[in-house]
Formats: sequence, C-alpha cells, structure tokens
Amino acid sequence: MSRVLAVYSEKGGVGKSALSAGLVAAARQRHLRVIAGDLDPRGTFTSELGISEAPAFSMNDLLALDPQGETGLAADAFADAGEAWSGVQVIAAERALANRETDNVAVGLEFRLRLGLKGVVGPGKIGILDLPPRAGGKLVTSALVAATDVIIPATLDEDGRIGAKEALATIKLVKDLGMNPDLRIVGIVPSIVPGGRNTLKDAIGKYLADTYGPLYRDDLSIPRHSVRQQTRFACVPISDAPGREAAALTDAYGRILTAAGVEA
Repeated sequence: MSRVLAVYSEKGGVGKSALSAGLVAAARQRHLRVIAGDLDPRGTFTSELGISEAPAFSMNDLLALDPQGETGLAADAFADAGEAWSGVQVIAAERALANRETDNVAVGLEFRLRLGLKGVVGPGKIGILDLPPRAGGKLVTSALVAATDVIIPATLDEDGRIGAKEALATIKLVKDLGMNPDLRIVGIVPSIVPGGRNTLKDAIGKYLADTYGPLYRDDLSIPRHSVRQQTRFACVPISDAPGREAAALTDAYGRILTAAGVEA
C-alpha cells in the first residue's frame, strides 16, 4: 500500500521538520523515491531539502487552484531537491501559503492535496508531509486528509506534552468527521531526547506512557545530537554524515519508517 506520512504537533520547536527530513534521508537509504510536501509557510523543510527559492508552482498553488476533479495534479508542483538529496521531489512551501488558511473561495480546499497526490505516490515511492504547528486549520487538515499515517514528535518537556495532546484532538476530529477515517497514528515519538538522567524528561515520558499507553513509542526515541543541527545547516541528509551520532539518528528514523509499515 502507498504510504503518505504526516509529521504533526501543535507546538513548535519539537522537531517536526527535523524528523520529516530524517525520514526522507532514511527512505532514500531504502532506495525509495520520495515526494516531500511542505505545508508550513515558514518553509523550514523546503529549505533543508536544498530549495532556496519557491518554484513557479508550489504547495500554495496546488491548494489554491480548482483541480476540476483531476488526479495527480501534485506532479505539476514537483521541484527537484538539492544535489545532496537526489531522487527527492519537493512540493515547496512559500510565505503566501499562509493565505490558504483564510481562503473562503477555494471550495473543498482540504481535499485538494489528497486528490492531487492520487496516483502519484505509488509503488517504490513514499510521501512525507511536514505540517505547521497549528491547532487545526486548512493546511493541517489538508495534510491529515491526504495522509495514511501520522507521527507525533514530542520533546520530553511541557511543549512536547501539550503539542501531542492537542495534535491527538485534531486528528480525532478529522477521523470522527469522516474526512479520513482510516488515518493511522504511528505513535507519539520522543524527540530530541537528551542523554543521561533528567528528572523532567523522565516525568514527562512517564506521563505520556501512562496517559496514552501503546501510542507512546519510547522504542522509537530520537536522540539529541549536535550533528543533526550541522546537517540541517548544510542542507544534507543525516544519512550522509560520518560518525556514530549520525548513524544513531539514521537508525532512529529508519525504525520509525518500519513502524509506519514502510519497507524498501
């Protein structure tokens, strides 16, 4: 089955874009062709994938245009990622994408990304969507309607806890309204986890485990390593970086892909 993974939390700074790019890197290692969609007007994900200027046709245009029942329209928005990310196609974000939140003209806007991706994400391909840190809204809903699976990164602090709680509420609403009843939650994934003992880290982790049971995936924990910031700045995949820390992060992203049912 084709997989489209959405990375979502309703708090910023919890590692959404870092996780999205890490999943792209791990998918490339599995020789999958990746379609990376950026729904955050800040464009952090777009920039890390080596696109410095918005292409002529972007995520904003894809959501603004009436597809008139067309499928596969997303292919018109594909831009090749930077040289280090060969094989990755990007549906880029731009600041104007924020206008779609208040767009009352585009009928059915929340379903346009799913329609646009139909037939585009097929065998040997995977879609990875980076969502903005918002409480619902048209951009978040568009991604959750288009996705098959959603991953919730949570730093083990108060922001991570709140972001996960609110994200689950929005996901439930999308499912309950019948907009995407089959959307699967891969799990709440501990993100940017510091090493060693930490009282707050341990307390938040226990709270998430006690509150959400098997949805809390401590086995998929993403460690905090400085090399991740270095590769983000350099706009290169973590899988291309040398050293044990880069290998540990690449392994963590690979385990999350496996948990989502993504294989080579």
